[in-house]
Amino acid sequence: MAFRRERVVQTLCEAMAALSTGWDSLEQALQQRLAALIREHGPRIAQVDPPNVADAVDRLLRELWALRDRLPQPVVQALQAGLEPEGRPAGVPLPTQISDAERHQVLASLVRIVDFRVFSYPARLAAELSAYIAAHQDRLTDEERQRWLELDRRYQDGGDPTTYLEGVEALLGGIEAVRRRLERGKAWRPEVYRELVPPVKAVGPGGAEAPASEATAAELLRYANVHFPATVLLTQRSVPLIVHIAQQYHEAGARIEREWAALRLRVGDLALVLHAEGFEVVRGIGGQAVQGQPSVRRVRVEADRDCEPVIFFLDPQTPGRKRIGIDVYQFDRHIAMLAFETEVVDQEALSSLTNVSVEPVPIISPGEGALPPDLELRVSLGADRRTLYYTLHSPGSSDYNFQPVGVRELLTDPWAFLQPTLDRLSTLARCPAEARSPAETSRALQELADIGANLYQDLFPEALKREYRKLRDKYRGKSLLITSDEPWIPWEMVRPVESDENGNVLYDDPHLCEMFRVSRWLAGRGAPDQVRVRQGAWVAPPDNLQAARLEQEYFAQLHRQQWEITMVGPLSTVPEVEEQFQAGATELFHFACHGNFNTEDPDESKLRLGSDYLRPSQITGLKQAGLRRARPLVFLNACHSAERGFALTRIGGWAQRFLEAGASAFIGSLWEVNDRLAACFAQEFYNRLWGLAGHQPQPLGQAFYEARMAVKQLDPANPTWLAYVLYGDPLGRIQLG
Repeated sequence: MAFRRERVVQTLCEAMAALSTGWDSLEQALQQRLAALIREHGPRIAQVDPPNVADAVDRLLRELWALRDRLPQPVVQALQAGLEPEGRPAGVPLPTQISDAERHQVLASLVRIVDFRVFSYPARLAAELSAYIAAHQDRLTDEERQRWLELDRRYQDGGDPTTYLEGVEALLGGIEAVRRRLERGKAWRPEVYRELVPPVKAVGPGGAEAPASEATAAELLRYANVHFPATVLLTQRSVPLIVHIAQQYHEAGARIEREWAALRLRVGDLALVLHAEGFEVVRGIGGQAVQGQPSVRRVRVEADRDCEPVIFFLDPQTPGRKRIGIDVYQFDRHIAMLAFETEVVDQEALSSLTNVSVEPVPIISPGEGALPPDLELRVSLGADRRTLYYTLHSPGSSDYNFQPVGVRELLTDPWAFLQPTLDRLSTLARCPAEARSPAETSRALQELADIGANLYQDLFPEALKREYRKLRDKYRGKSLLITSDEPWIPWEMVRPVESDENGNVLYDDPHLCEMFRVSRWLAGRGAPDQVRVRQGAWVAPPDNLQAARLEQEYFAQLHRQQWEITMVGPLSTVPEVEEQFQAGATELFHFACHGNFNTEDPDESKLRLGSDYLRPSQITGLKQAGLRRARPLVFLNACHSAERGFALTRIGGWAQRFLEAGASAFIGSLWEVNDRLAACFAQEFYNRLWGLAGHQPQPLGQAFYEARMAVKQLDPANPTWLAYVLYGDPLGRIQLG
């Protein structure tokens, strides 16, 4: 009997996986025998020199084979698969070199059954853990607190640090925050074994290690100065639009308030992308051109001087109010948008040419090296609020470089067009699975597919459809950021379906939110790639539905498990919520309540809190200032929370108000949602975002996608799983504590 040397790692890992599955069914004596074997051989596998790892693994396999008569059949089968075939010529087997990664794989498979690791530097870890638990005693039950205090007293009186750590693990190891700290302090062997991947060091000129201060680029304060006439003659040609990113604020430039004109950038390239409705971009000068894209110029941000001015020359095409926007990108991340309107007139003379006023927009700078989304669809809105201009950009590849992909004019009023659809989706969401017959479920599924297909036909221009055919396979499963001026379209539900002139189906894809890791952002300041959360609050009125109470229980449990976050709540009145807004310290707001959308004035759409209501129009003044300091993640798990429309001359509604007030991310629903499924969606999202309940921490877009798919699996015919929208960077991550 001999095990194949080239398969020893695979054989042992497969045997351990099978053993783990059937562990609870083994008799106690066999469990003890196997545990003793792992404790004996595990440290040897961790400690031997690389050439001898295969021998150490082989010895454990032989010990397991000797117990084959007592082992479950799947374990025996895994061992048999690794044996040398009968009849193979005998000979001395060549030694097998096992890589460091394979050694990790073996040790991890063993630890899943018996944790034979030791605490590395136990004295230091014990001191840190003692102080950490002492600072969070309020998270423990009374019994846990009393038992820990006794354990800690013995340790403080000169007790053994390892004994203290083992006692804490037995008592509080089920609490996620404690378990993670203990895990980080463990090693396969004492004070010797370390991660085998060396840390990355910054390298300076000549290959020398760079000082930390030079390795990290500092932020530079710059000002966006834009010049363009407020009125343009239709017969004018080559009207100059000047963009100058400079160290000084120019009073004579476009009227941007000084505080809003400030950009915090880093040394590196800056891309300026012009969207000029009703104009043809003839050419541009200054900076560097992008081949085939006259509306895109790149400039260089330097530490000691202004950026080179950029001038775009525009020819007006049609009269009327026109909207012009300048998107600013750095490190291929969209960080700002400057938008204004101008008037094109067909008069023969103009009394004066004046600068237009640029809408003040808060601007942020991305961290250098932060990954941009794989694909960005930019949707610019015309001055008539019905014409959509589409642009594709793929920061990580050369497929699309700010490429225009068509125009779509909505001929009917958007609300008249969409409101019946949203009402129908709300009606479908009210019907739980148990109340539907199989035939009704089938009809509901077909109706969801038809709504998505109609949106695709109505909203995607032919040029965008052509590009979708090219990108659908390459970008499937990747991140898609839809940066848009428009406030009403359910992009997530769009379902691409296409056939040729003979009726042959070219593709019948799922909804965009299934094809990609979709998120949105409203044009303006860029979406932050990091969202810090140290303190959170959940809002749930006492008369709320049972499913919302489940969310309340979840946050109470989160307070116990995730010690890096301090949770406050439940807040149940409008003054309590407004107080948290104004304080400027709460970085997570979760609302679980009823909401109604006001189509006449979206800023008066309201959330019911007891006998009172909270409205978007109340997010102003000191409350808005507090939110700007905190930059929170806001989750409105309420019916109609993400619907928005135009309030007076600007976009209104909850999403716009929170993002305008500096929110780092916003989540809401476009139509009514099923209460039970809504509670499930919230829990699945947070568990994945923070790495709880056995999940690894995920970026915003991935956590949102997996939560959506988990809810879909519960009831695919209920449109709740399609209702949710995420405003944020799809690759953005949460920083806890």
